[in-house]
Amino acid sequence: MDALQEVIEIILLLISVISAVAAYFRFRGRSFGVSDMLIFVPLAVVADVVCYQLFQAMAGPHGESTAYGALGAMLGLFGLAPVAAGLNMVAAAATLLCMLRHAAVRYGALALVLVAWAAHLFLGHRDEMLAPGGALNGDRVAGENWALESGAASRAECDRQSDAQAFREGCYAKLGR
Repeated sequence: MDALQEVIEIILLLISVISAVAAYFRFRGRSFGVSDMLIFVPLAVVADVVCYQLFQAMAGPHGESTAYGALGAMLGLFGLAPVAAGLNMVAAAATLLCMLRHAAVRYGALALVLVAWAAHLFLGHRDEMLAPGGALNGDRVAGENWALESGAASRAECDRQSDAQAFREGCYAKLGR
């Protein structure tokens, strides 16, 4: 019985989402276009970021001095979450329809996915690049930072960390500090 009730609630939720998008269609009196996508996607992204920041301000333990700040963040989140959900629904519908109608939007979405994938690969291998001999150990500032963070005591340690001359010079400058 509980499973049936949950299925009914999910179906009602889907119907409400579809009806909200359909109501926006009727309200506009025309179909979605690229201008709708260019307006609502940034608005949805901004609303999502603000909701996330409010959630971060609200989450976690709070002392007496920050409790009212967390309460204000929670109240703001209660007001902004439905607005963000509505903006996301309209942005998703506009983006989907524009992707179906316009090749340029499809190519833009593909380019965005490729950029996100490349960023994921870059950030996934960042530890390897920071390792001894890695690609990010090539400048003087990186050498200075490494020497201060690791507590390097000799030139040999700097030499083992990177082959780049600028890195070594920065590391040598901060030895023994």
